[in-house]
Amino acid sequence: MADYLSNLWHIVPWVSLTPFIGAIATIIAATLAALVVISQNAKQARRATVQLRHTEALKLKMRVYEEIVGLCREAGDAEVSYSSYASGFVIDLTLYREMARAGLSWGLPKARALSLFEKQAHFSKAVIALISLAERWGVIHPGLEMYRLAFNVALHDAEIAFDPYRSLVIRFMPAEIPNSPEQGSLFPWTMPDDATIQTLKVATDALIKAIDSFGGFMYDFQIDMQNLLVGELFEHRIAPRQPLDPKIVVARLDDWEKLKAYFENSTAWGKMKIEIDARVRKANEVAG
Repeated sequence: MADYLSNLWHIVPWVSLTPFIGAIATIIAATLAALVVISQNAKQARRATVQLRHTEALKLKMRVYEEIVGLCREAGDAEVSYSSYASGFVIDLTLYREMARAGLSWGLPKARALSLFEKQAHFSKAVIALISLAERWGVIHPGLEMYRLAFNVALHDAEIAFDPYRSLVIRFMPAEIPNSPEQGSLFPWTMPDDATIQTLKVATDALIKAIDSFGGFMYDFQIDMQNLLVGELFEHRIAPRQPLDPKIVVARLDDWEKLKAYFENSTAWGKMKIEIDARVRKANEVAG
């Protein structure tokens, strides 16, 4: 082909080659223009694809965030209801005692064991829902595993603190007579002595502290999820919680690996899990 073009160049008169050269130039120009258009279209397509992916990712983030907000709202309501009910009983007892000593008539404490158990169960269910959410959406950030552990730790601490509290209040909360013809009729009730009320205060404080621990982790979780999922929509970012007591643990995504190790190895729940895992491994080795 090259020899043919070379011979053509030398044999054919220049005037005759002019249209041929013009046609070639036109073809080359058209080809280059087409390549430029194709390149521009490819770039636009890539940009459109990137933008579409970003838009869909943002929509997914918003759906996840809406789910988080809903579950946190339910958990927050359950936490406040449970904590208020538990603390309200010892407050009512103290008030009843002071009024009785002053010779004044005062209504019996309003708390009932059945209602307490319902609130405790509702609280546990709400915490478990957040644990499940952290497991379900772990793909959005590896630090969600840390939050899953934090919620497990808080739930375990609340359950441990509930045992001594329950043992006391089940004996001293007024109890309704089942199937009584008069609604709300109570069994005879006697106010506990001062020492028992003081013991109940200690147990109540321990329970409230454990419940509040979950509330703190949930607050940390909401801060991190706002910054992670919707932070790009706003210029402002929320700062982490800074409790006055330095011993209070604050969960943070920017320190998730260290906190994950802490929850796994230095908490009552973490140590219990290590012991259980060790027993299971040993049992499997024996069985094998």
